[in-house]
Amino acid sequence: MAKNKKTNNWLNKHIKDRYVLESKKMNFSSRAAFKLLSIDKKFQILNKVKYVVDLGCAPGSWCEVLNKKPNIKNIIGIDKLPCGPIKNVEIHQIDINDYSKITEVMSKYNYKFDLVLSDIAPNITGVTTIDQENFMVVAESILEFCKVYLNYGGKMAMKFFNGYKLSELKDSLTDVFDEVSIYKPDSSRQKSREVYLVCVDYRHQ
Repeated sequence: MAKNKKTNNWLNKHIKDRYVLESKKMNFSSRAAFKLLSIDKKFQILNKVKYVVDLGCAPGSWCEVLNKKPNIKNIIGIDKLPCGPIKNVEIHQIDINDYSKITEVMSKYNYKFDLVLSDIAPNITGVTTIDQENFMVVAESILEFCKVYLNYGGKMAMKFFNGYKLSELKDSLTDVFDEVSIYKPDSSRQKSREVYLVCVDYRHQ
């Protein structure tokens, strides 16, 4: 009974959530769209970019935001979960850790990306050490992707959970980006530990 009451309370709050209501009005797939909009409002990461890849794109709201930017010419979405179809977005259902399939898919494109986005979160266990390590595994995969497919001078934004690994990750990112900022959008739920690392001016050779 207690579990059902907790679930019902969450559903009631979710239905009344400001960003859930706004996402329906604007025909976004989820409220997560407002996280990217908030990041862009503060850091202008969607300006002056033509080629963008969204890692962990399901259910598609970040791609939908990208679609509204006329300067963005090509949008690639990658996720191991089903997503789309989304107009003007090429979606590939593969795991970013499957390097052979990533290589195969990326070989179809004769350009590197100006912006790499990731809203990926591993399965959350509630055990801090496990969750932090799992997030680091995701972050390392994204960094490996950037080494091959992100343009020199490019930008990147990825989700992480606030915890003891966050400063370590920021240091690693500072080695290859000129500027690294930690940001929590207003649309992130208050109790959530999620933050975003927003990185500009990629300098890895």
